[in-house]
Amino acid sequence: MKKHIPNFITLLNLLCGCIAVLCAVSSDFFLAALFVFAGIFFDFMDGLTARLLNVKSALGLQLDSLADMITSGVVPGVVMFKLLTMSLGGDKTIFVEASWDQTNYWHGLQVPLLAFLGFLITLSSAYRLAKFNLDEDQQSYFKGLPTPANTILIISLPLILEFQGSTLYHKI
Repeated sequence: MKKHIPNFITLLNLLCGCIAVLCAVSSDFFLAALFVFAGIFFDFMDGLTARLLNVKSALGLQLDSLADMITSGVVPGVVMFKLLTMSLGGDKTIFVEASWDQTNYWHGLQVPLLAFLGFLITLSSAYRLAKFNLDEDQQSYFKGLPTPANTILIISLPLILEFQGSTLYHKI
């Protein structure tokens, strides 16, 4: 039974990440940040718990990476996508009008194309997490910037703009 405790904590990280994605899509960056910080806390606790209980497993490693991909990969990508959309003249809320014509082409996504550059964060996070899983040297230390650190940086950008009362944020 105790071998499932770290995996349960990892699933709490994943749940926090999923909720943070929804908050970020809704432009509620403060609530998204709260769930990201909770997810990062659970990410720290799952590894610590696994070591304390001596129940490390291959399943736990993979589950941890999947949860990290959402919390520390998808969320910062969505936040950057939203910030770029707002700064490039889009509204705070992205309206997607989907329709199918007779040739089965999808129409109606009204988002500045450059905003999709925000998802480079998501792609880079996926690459970094996959590389981390394969690199045996990183079991005792990190090479490069860990994805949670990058996430904290990205998720703080809209908060800094909002809480300093920046006119830039209100123009966005």
